[in-house]
Formats: sequence, C-alpha cells, structure tokens
Amino acid sequence: MGGPRSAPCANRRQQRNDNGARRRSAAARLVRGREVGRGDCQRARRRGALDDRRRRRIGVGNTHRRDVYGPIAFSPDGATIYVGGANQSGTLDLWSAPAAGGRATRLSSFARDTYAPTVSRDGTVLFKSQSYRTVVASIPAAGGATRLLTTFQSETPSWHPAGRSIGITYGTWRRVVDDANYPDIAQDVGIVDGDAAAPAATVSRAIQTSPSEDQSLCWSPNGTWIAFHSHKDQSDDIWLRPADQDAPARRISFLGRGAETGWPRWSADGRWLVFSGFDRARGRTSLFVAGVDQESGDVTAKPSAIAIDGFDMGHAEWLPDSDRIVAIAKEAPGRHAILVAARGGGAARVVHRFASEHDNPGIAVAPDGARVAFVAPAPDGFFQLFQRALAGGGDAAQVTTDPSHKTQPAWSPDGTQIAFTVWNYDAQFWRIR
Repeated sequence: MGGPRSAPCANRRQQRNDNGARRRSAAARLVRGREVGRGDCQRARRRGALDDRRRRRIGVGNTHRRDVYGPIAFSPDGATIYVGGANQSGTLDLWSAPAAGGRATRLSSFARDTYAPTVSRDGTVLFKSQSYRTVVASIPAAGGATRLLTTFQSETPSWHPAGRSIGITYGTWRRVVDDANYPDIAQDVGIVDGDAAAPAATVSRAIQTSPSEDQSLCWSPNGTWIAFHSHKDQSDDIWLRPADQDAPARRISFLGRGAETGWPRWSADGRWLVFSGFDRARGRTSLFVAGVDQESGDVTAKPSAIAIDGFDMGHAEWLPDSDRIVAIAKEAPGRHAILVAARGGGAARVVHRFASEHDNPGIAVAPDGARVAFVAPAPDGFFQLFQRALAGGGDAAQVTTDPSHKTQPAWSPDGTQIAFTVWNYDAQFWRIR
C-alpha cells in the first residue's frame, strides 16, 4: 500500500505518485523497445542525429539489448546520448553513447538508481539518484529505546500469535525498473525472528516469492493459516496458504487488478478477515470483510464491502470482541480520521482526527482493545509513532522521538512492544563536467 508508498508499501499508492522518480517519462515513445523522450527526439532530428528512416541501436555494456528507462539527453553538438540503463542487479546506471552508434560508457555505479540526465549548453551533465531505505524496528509500548529488528530492506511488520516471529515484506523494490513493470516487482513476504539477539540480515523463511508484488502477511489466531496481499496471477487480492508447509497459495478475494487491495487482518475469534480495496459499486476505497474458518481455511462468507459513509477507508484492525473494527480513513486530502465501526458497517465513531500527507501509514490496536497506535507528523518534522485511548478522550502521546520516519505499526500479542517500519526516501542531483 508499499511508502513510506507503504511509505513503503508503505504507502505504495503515495509513492507511485512521486513524479518522475517512480515511473518513466509520460512524454515518451519507444524506439526499438527503448523509451526516448519526445522532445529529445525532435531536437535530435533537427541536428540530424535521428530521423524517421534511420534509428540508431545503442550498445549499453556488453549487450545491445540492455533496457533503457526514463528520459534521455543529448550533448550540445548532438554527438553523444546520455541514458539510464539497467545493470545486472536491476538498478539503473548512467551511460553515454555515440549518437551515430557504437559502444557505450558507464558513467555511474551507485547502489540505487541513477537516471533522468539533462545536459547544459556547456556540456555539463546533471542527473538524478534516489535513495530508498526501509527497515523494521520495535519500541516498548510505553516508550523507550528503539530496537532494530532487520538490517535489510523490509517493511509492514506483523506478529505471530505467540510473539516469537514477525512477518515482513522484503525485497529491492522501489527501483525505476520495478515501477516500469509494476506490479511485477521485487517484493516478497517472509518471516524473521522477533526475539533474536541481533537484527536479522535476511529472512529466516520466505513465505511467498511470486514474480509480482507480495505484501503484508497475517497469521490466523491459531497460527495455522497465513493471509497476505498479492498481485500473483494478474490479481490484486488476498491469498491464503498453510503456515507450516509450502503448499500453493489460494486466492480468496476477487477484486482484481487496480483494486489496490490492502493488508489483511484476522479477527481474534479466527472467523473473519478484514482488508481495504477499491469498491467499484461505491466508486471509492472501502473495507471488505470475508468469513474464513481458521481450522480448515474454508471461506465461509465471500468478501463484502462495509458501508461506512463519508470516508475513503484505509487499513483496519479488529477489536477483541471480533464484532468491531478500528480503521484509519481519509475525510479529505491530507485529513485523516481514526474511527470505530461495526463489522457490518453503519455509523462510525470518530476517535481522533489529524492532518498528514502520509496516505497509508497504517494503525495498530493494543491486544486489550484499549489503545490505538498511529503515525502522524511530529514537531521535529518526522513522521513519528503516537498512541491514544480508544475511549474516554484524552490527548495523543508521542512514543518515538528519534530522527527518522515511521510507518505501519503492529502491536505485539502480549501488549509490550510495537513494531514499525523505519523509512527514508531522498532524491539527489549529481553533476558531471
């Protein structure tokens, strides 16, 4: 729901709107499978570098078939082309190549994408790089020191019912190559140890590694089943698989591509799943509830939308009675509300309102149902973790204070810890003279 756009996933919707950084140039056309800026082509034709009868194939690296993404640029004399070309790790390097044909030269070799070159009249090349990093951490629910749980790119934590493991989304996604192929991106779901003495450098077990986006697993209360979001097999839906074996996953919702289905959460009685998704009947994002038997994995009630008027619904969590849901929703652009609603829909009770540009930050509910944790802008300029009571009023209390952005909180089953995603997304500009 990917950042950060989960911000990461978080937040995947928010991140996909990052102009230029997440998708190829809108004013572009393909020349023999390569994307070329329309204005650059027109300027090149005027210089005689390209015309409609003759198109140059550019050799990038050791092959003539390496993909090129994003806008391209030409030197002032039209003799050199600058492009962002994919390397073996799937990120982009900046390359230069003779416009008349010939071998290209790599100009950058960063850990993340370098792309979108432009050239000044004096031949100076300006290009862009992006740094996108996410890790999972936790903090005592009452506040205290943050503990790092992972050191690799990971997000959307969720706890095993026994509290011994944490489910995560992981992978090298948020690259230009992924954005061009979305939702077929390098993002999978797996498990790390929640009690390890040192942060995990990789998953202890991979749960789902389809060629498409897989996100945010959730165990059934008895630990028998795992539900997760996936774009597997041209879907955008919730899938189910046994937790203790590598049996094939089974699709249990059928909203389809474009639904932007959210992260599933299981009710405490093991009978219901709730998740968000685009409701075509209402023309907005709604919550959906599906009946699922945690013993057999059978679907007992097909997913149906909950009618809650006046809101675009986001992530939802269950209260302990399994009859009510706590959800975060949008009332207007930049205006969020945390509300409590019945499983069957109807009038909702607003618990808290706040302003934020972070569209999909998630929420977490304490196991006893007394408090809700959420992410909001803090006075220090970072998205920080807060919590407040669900009943009886009172102010929200800030839980985290370290200088980093947070998103996607998850309360531990024993109520003592809150896990969350730490994220950072920066763009930098570099110059070559």
